[in-house]
Amino acid sequence: MSAVSLHRRRVPVLVGFAAGVVVLVAILAVSLGGGSPARGAHTVPTALARVVRTDVVERQQVSGTLGYGGSYAVANGPAAAVVTWLPPAGAVVARGGTLYESAGQPVALLYGERPAYRDLTFGMSDGRDVLELEQNLRALGYAVRPSTHFGVDTLAAVEQWQRALHALATGTLSLGSVVFLPGPVRVASESVAAGASVQPAAPILAATDTQPVVLVALDPAAVSQLRVGDPVLVTMPDGSNADGRVSDIGRVATAASSQGQGGGQPGSPTVPVTVRLLARVTRGALDQAPVQVAITAQAARGVLAVPVGALLAQPGGGYAVAVHDNGVTRDVTVTTGLFDDVAGRVQVSGAGLAAGMHVEVPAQ
Repeated sequence: MSAVSLHRRRVPVLVGFAAGVVVLVAILAVSLGGGSPARGAHTVPTALARVVRTDVVERQQVSGTLGYGGSYAVANGPAAAVVTWLPPAGAVVARGGTLYESAGQPVALLYGERPAYRDLTFGMSDGRDVLELEQNLRALGYAVRPSTHFGVDTLAAVEQWQRALHALATGTLSLGSVVFLPGPVRVASESVAAGASVQPAAPILAATDTQPVVLVALDPAAVSQLRVGDPVLVTMPDGSNADGRVSDIGRVATAASSQGQGGGQPGSPTVPVTVRLLARVTRGALDQAPVQVAITAQAARGVLAVPVGALLAQPGGGYAVAVHDNGVTRDVTVTTGLFDDVAGRVQVSGAGLAAGMHVEVPAQ
């Protein structure tokens, strides 16, 4: 069960099945005994749970899709060539790795924000592209001091790297022989097949970031209460939970087309939200898998809480909990606050209620 809105809800839906059980118990006891249920004459087995002081988080459950962030297009260099090798879809290419082969020569991945726009060779003018190259060579283990100048040490490092790649050791990296991208990439799809002859700047493959993210299409009303950095809980396809944080919130609401009656009609507008998973996910076969996302709507810090099943519906409305103390059980009227679906707890307050007390709950 889940909250249906990011606005505070008092009781109705979230109490759900567990509270319904205790209501049924009360009704049966009244009908059979002609009054309030007598303590010790339970119609279902009970157990004891502790009243705790903790944080209670109310969440909204929404559907999401496990995918990959980032979108990078890798294109051919400035000369027509035959593509002689391509990595398979799903392959991960890191710094210094080969993105594809052009006429038998590797096209390597280097990390950087500035794309290559000229040949990198000894005697060229200084520039930030040279700095990016030297930073990569140093990270790959070659003896070069990063600067903006292509010196003799850079020339020697490039030749050593080319030999390691089994490429021609010319000391020059011609335009199109390296591709600068922000980090390691995952091959998403191929635009051509090995053996194809491609024209200058023709698309070769599409890539993404390597770590999965969760994509959520959220109602615009809910987005107004969401902030980048807000915590979320993602239920993965295998049933495990993964912590995440909102990393991006779209600024434009779009309406997807609906294929229902009258086909092609626009659906309800939604805003794209991206969630970054805090722990690394290495399962490579989860692309586009459906997941459930619990978005934090409200949080109450350091409050009293009991299991939802401890709530007893009262004939005149409201709730109580059955406090068990030294063999004596008494009802304590409580006011409910936030419901935590994931933890199965509810925020409560009531006269005489304190952390450490025991309350009755339906036995498992």
